[in-house]
Formats: sequence, C-alpha cells, structure tokens
Amino acid sequence: MSLAMLKEAKKQGIDLMFFTPHFYADETDPKRFIERRGLAASALQESIEANEGDYPSYLLGSEVHYYRGIGRSEDIASLCMGSSRYLLLEPPFRSWTPAFLDDVRELRDEQDLKVIIAHIERYLDQDKHLVAELLSEPGIYIQANAESFLERRTRRQALKMLESGKIDFLGSDCHNLDDRCPNLAPARELIEDKLGGAVLTRIDENSRQLVQEASGGKEVHVL
Repeated sequence: MSLAMLKEAKKQGIDLMFFTPHFYADETDPKRFIERRGLAASALQESIEANEGDYPSYLLGSEVHYYRGIGRSEDIASLCMGSSRYLLLEPPFRSWTPAFLDDVRELRDEQDLKVIIAHIERYLDQDKHLVAELLSEPGIYIQANAESFLERRTRRQALKMLESGKIDFLGSDCHNLDDRCPNLAPARELIEDKLGGAVLTRIDENSRQLVQEASGGKEVHVL
C-alpha cells in the first residue's frame, strides 16, 4: 500500500514527501519512537529498491500529539521535520485551555521551535477566542489538509482562511488509498480555480523554506 501511495503522489506531481507518523508521549518516548520509525523507513526503502517505479523522495518527521508540559520537554526537538526546527503539533481534541497556548508559546520562545499546528480545520469548533488567539500568534504556523478544500461542508471556511492568509501550509495527511488517499493535486486545482495562483505561490514558498531547512539546505523542487 505504501508503494502504491507513493506512486499516486508522484503522478500528482509530488517530488518529495514528509513521513509523519503519530507520536504519543503516553505510549512511547522520543528515542524509542525514532528507532521504530527508522526501522519502518528502512523496510520501505528496501521495497522501493526492489520494485521498479517512479517514486517521490522523502524525509522523516512526526506528528506530535499535544501533552501538558510539552513546552518543557528536553527531547521534543528530536521529533522535528528532518533536520529542521519545524515541529508538526497536533492540538488536543478535548476542550482547549489557555495552558495549551502557553505550551505552544513555550515551544517557540524557550525551545526555539517553529511550531506548525496540524489540520486546523478540525479545531474551529473550539473556544473561538482561543482559536483566534492562536491564529494571530506571531511565529506560529498553520497547516490545513487538502481534504478540507475538497469537502463541500468545509470548503467555504477553508478557502476563506487561506485567502485571508491564515493558512501557511497544505498537507495531504494521506493514510491509505481509500478514504485518506494522496489528494494535493485536486485540492490545488480547486484553490487555483477559486482564488487564483497567488495564494499557492505563498504556500509553495513556505513549503520550499521548510523542505530546504529539513533537508539540510539542499536545493529541492516543491510542487
């Protein structure tokens, strides 16, 4: 399935992907997580080399589920995207509190991390004041899933947020080839049709900076 997903992403024009398995602090520690991730990546690389095909290259990262006190975690930087200081953070699904925003600020200010809030569209029903505060917080980046633009029930809000500059990154968040398949290309087509190409140029520049930092400064192509 992983090989098929990579081939589908390549067909959509994707040259590089981030692999971001979920990290849960109550299930494992960063060192063990990184070891397991490395073993999985090695197994996938063996399959890539054993099967002919046109595949994107990839970098390793993680999607870190929020936990109280994350801003003071000594090992949190090891879970960033590639060799960068960008951390993909999944907010809590339970009711947000000011403590969550305090931890995000601590990651930025004390840990010197570039926090990316994952799939913001899933949290717009949280306390509106805390959501607004997070969206306006300087130095905090916001990511939305392509799915939020493709589904009719979320499309209008996603386009409004993107047009107003409140979304910094797009992601496929693909998990399989059924209900969570690679879908960046159709989302980009819809965005360009509705809003024009300028918003995508901004998103692409943000992505280019992230990938170049994550890959150690190497020149890369970003869709």
